[in-house]
Amino acid sequence: MAFRPFQDSQFSLNNLQDEMNRMFERVWHTGVATGPFDGQEWAPVVDLEEYPDHYKLYAEIPGVDGGGVELSYLGNELTIRGEKTRPSDAAESDRSVRRERRFGTFCRTVELPCGIEADKLSAKCHNGVLVVTIPKSESSRAKAIKINVTEG
Repeated sequence: MAFRPFQDSQFSLNNLQDEMNRMFERVWHTGVATGPFDGQEWAPVVDLEEYPDHYKLYAEIPGVDGGGVELSYLGNELTIRGEKTRPSDAAESDRSVRRERRFGTFCRTVELPCGIEADKLSAKCHNGVLVVTIPKSESSRAKAIKINVTEG
């Protein structure tokens, strides 16, 4: 099957740039080594979901204690920082046959839509998934508008 990212839309350079940006974002932070590109060993993958009155951001941080994760919000960017430490029983040795797990510090910044209440952000970590609840400001929530119908 051929890859046609713009088959349902009119081709434009903006569409191409948007698709390339999404592709690089997926490749750049896939939860595997990113060292040659941004100087860190790994970065968590994230999902951002929208609800009527809030957003939810899910970040996979397996093996990271949620208490050691720092969240900060500036402008419209949420930054997640932390460190995944190597267990003491998994010390580096010449006995390794394969080494795929990543350890070290990470920093992941996610651009959020405008119109949120930054002082009401909340976060919890369960089973290696950080869940951040991001309330929308009242002005950014969708509102129903009643249409008056007149006959005549």
